[in-house]
Amino acid sequence: MLDTLIFALREATKTSNAEAKVKAILMDFVKDHETASSLMPDFNDDDVILFEDETISIWFCRFKPGTKVPPHDHRMSATIGVFKGTEFNEIYAAGRLDGGRLAHENSISVSAGEVLQIPEDKIHSVACTSQHASEAIHVYLGPLSKIDRALYDVDAGAKLAFTDENYAALTKT
Repeated sequence: MLDTLIFALREATKTSNAEAKVKAILMDFVKDHETASSLMPDFNDDDVILFEDETISIWFCRFKPGTKVPPHDHRMSATIGVFKGTEFNEIYAAGRLDGGRLAHENSISVSAGEVLQIPEDKIHSVACTSQHASEAIHVYLGPLSKIDRALYDVDAGAKLAFTDENYAALTKT
């Protein structure tokens, strides 16, 4: 089943409406979230790249209860299909305002069976607000692991390079 999902998502990038097609595929996958969850392998890691090339990155992402990851950008369209738990997303406008603050635009809770799309020009943070881990497929229209990205330290009002070290230092559990 996972191979079928990855194939369908890869094929979606070949269409003129890739974002809409990816969203439809993920909506279909997570609508029966219990089945989707049962079809996923038992990954040891919380972030697993399932597939990546120059057109698409497909990740399995797990956030443990109480975990909050810092605001960050993707610099490409992101579509998140949650099949277990709840991801709470804070959406910010790209760039910084005076005083080092991000411009907050929206707060969106995405529960099992739901899909969220984040435009390429937005920044977001994620928190797991469910009593058990949230699990989702995150799809990016581009090679996410191969581009320079940014993290935002809201306490210090600083923009940092997205590195594993910076991500770990800013993630709250």
